Amino acid sequence: MKIEKILLIAPPAFTMRAWRDINPLPPMGLGYLASVAEKSGINVKIVDCLMQGWDHEEDEDEHLLRVGLPDERIREIIREFKPDMVGINCQFSRQYRIYHQMFELVKGVDPHIVVVAGGPHASVCPEEVLADANCDYLLVGEAEESFRELYEALQNDSDVGAIDGLGWKVGGQLRINPKLKLIMNLDSISFPAYHLMELDKYFGLEASHGTRHKSRFSAIITSRGCPAKCTFCSAHQVWGKKYRMRSVENVLEEMRLLKETYGIEELLFEDDNVTADARRAKLLFSRMIEEEFNFVWDTPNGAGVWSMDEEMIDLMKKSGCVKLNFPVESGSQRVLDKIIRKPLDLGKVKRLIQHCQKIGLEHSMFLVMGMPGETIDDMWKSFRFAAECGCFTPHISVATPYPGTQLYDDCVRNGYFFKPFSLDDLFIRSYLIRTPEWDENDLKKMLFKGMLYIEFRNALANPARTLKRIVRLIFQPTRGINFVKSIFNKS
Repeated sequence: MKIEKILLIAPPAFTMRAWRDINPLPPMGLGYLASVAEKSGINVKIVDCLMQGWDHEEDEDEHLLRVGLPDERIREIIREFKPDMVGINCQFSRQYRIYHQMFELVKGVDPHIVVVAGGPHASVCPEEVLADANCDYLLVGEAEESFRELYEALQNDSDVGAIDGLGWKVGGQLRINPKLKLIMNLDSISFPAYHLMELDKYFGLEASHGTRHKSRFSAIITSRGCPAKCTFCSAHQVWGKKYRMRSVENVLEEMRLLKETYGIEELLFEDDNVTADARRAKLLFSRMIEEEFNFVWDTPNGAGVWSMDEEMIDLMKKSGCVKLNFPVESGSQRVLDKIIRKPLDLGKVKRLIQHCQKIGLEHSMFLVMGMPGETIDDMWKSFRFAAECGCFTPHISVATPYPGTQLYDDCVRNGYFFKPFSLDDLFIRSYLIRTPEWDENDLKKMLFKGMLYIEFRNALANPARTLKRIVRLIFQPTRGINFVKSIFNKS
């Protein structure tokens, strides 16, 4: 069959009615696939339905809104472009329903279009995705090479059965090849097709995976994977268990492209762990200083503390880092060592945060509460640790058992789900877990008390700033209401 045109879609998304827990981000994964297909002479189009329909909302149910392009507009795009293949990015498991809606929508326009699913959700729940009658193929994990092999096999009418990480169907039966081959030389991958990603549509957003500091921003990915083995994380299902890095020169070349061609002023390092290799990270930041890019940048996913030192943080700030997110996860060393299994020394975290404060580098902290085996006292240690570090706005997630994680497997094995598991419940205030030590109501109360404690410590440390926040809440009371709703999961 002919594969002359490929349409790559980032679907609309569901969000809570009470507050938007989503934000647009340039679709880097689709950008990489588009670059591969263009090199093969294929006409490619990328459509980010969330960004292009950011101002359009539709009712989904009593709790959720759908944000993004309406179905009829997506149909129009498909009819106008007439693709032979449509790739759909399945990013978040909580959004699973929208992916199936997109499969059906594409086939409804033309049943002969080849529909391919990929992305993190497709990688951790391949059977659930591929079982959809409107999904023809699925790609597990990083897909640049398997994507090319798929459309070339279809063009040549050859067998697809040997393609690494491919899911397909034979006589109605699912076939899914394990993902065995990782791209070891990341420099061999072409840069994302930024010219197809319509970056200008994102410019000016106040938030995109965090608060933005400049109008013209872009994501960048300099490595894949993470050497840590945190039990709540499914990144290894997508990127494998080996940490791989692009060369510093290759990264600098992409930065030059972003600055000179697109006028980018701010970067989001979307690596799972940009600092995992200390030598390479220091070299990268040093070269960014030498090149005088003058980017501002931050680390929305956090950065590995075990590889950091004061010298690295100094280089980060000098090269443009405006905020450093510390993925601490817990203020209990026991929980880190025995439950989360993160190679992290809390004493070192305190020293590094003190250095951030000394040099005036904004910082934040990620915490996770409600891991099986964690006690109420352990959770209090996390709140106290954040306050002692002077981190009064930590990002706190309730432990969520995503498929593909050890946490999920442990919850299944030990019967820790307090209700039947559903992908609909995969968000950071889902409270799915109940253990002999505590239940979901204990967690809600704990989170509320812990946040009040941090607010009290903040008031003592920063009375003037606290007064301004109180005044702001008086004139914008919905902020406080949404805060309480976010904890107790009421809409």
